[in-house]
Amino acid sequence: MAGLVEESITFTSQHLHEILTLPIDMNCMNSQLVKRLANKVDIEVLEGLYDKKDKLKSKIYMKKLELLFE
Repeated sequence: MAGLVEESITFTSQHLHEILTLPIDMNCMNSQLVKRLANKVDIEVLEGLYDKKDKLKSKIYMKKLELLFE
């Protein structure tokens, strides 16, 4: 199961722009998953994302900041 989760996080980080345009609710991702996703997304990629409904971008920013301060 851990391998599948890691593969999903990797896929999500590589296709974040496309995923954010889909009409899905991203609130199902828990804090640990968002933290792992933030670990894989570069800040430059994050800045270039357009997240109209702010489904995930602010959460990833927050976790990215937490990772920088650890």
